[in-house]
Amino acid sequence: MEDISFQQVFSRVYNYLCEAGVEMTSDRCRQLLQLIDDAVAEVGESADRNAVSGQSSGSRPLAGHRLLANAMDKLPEYFALPEASIPASGPSLCRGSIGYSRRG
Repeated sequence: MEDISFQQVFSRVYNYLCEAGVEMTSDRCRQLLQLIDDAVAEVGESADRNAVSGQSSGSRPLAGHRLLANAMDKLPEYFALPEASIPASGPSLCRGSIGYSRRG
């Protein structure tokens, strides 16, 4: 699997926020950059801890994918995401008569 770049991580998180209904102003873009900066620092710290403990890097996911996962996990700490409202799949079901007369 090919690793993803920092620009792809930024684009995916930015697009997610736009699709979620968050208006991306210049302040929110700076907030997004701060989120990604904190996610980069955390991924770097965990990589350093794994290197010190001697864990092999073959079992870990690639750095870009870990960064994306970490950034997505941190989103609620930085942005107030609107609640997802799922519309009803159809009208409510009600029993009714369709006009047949009763027998007997």
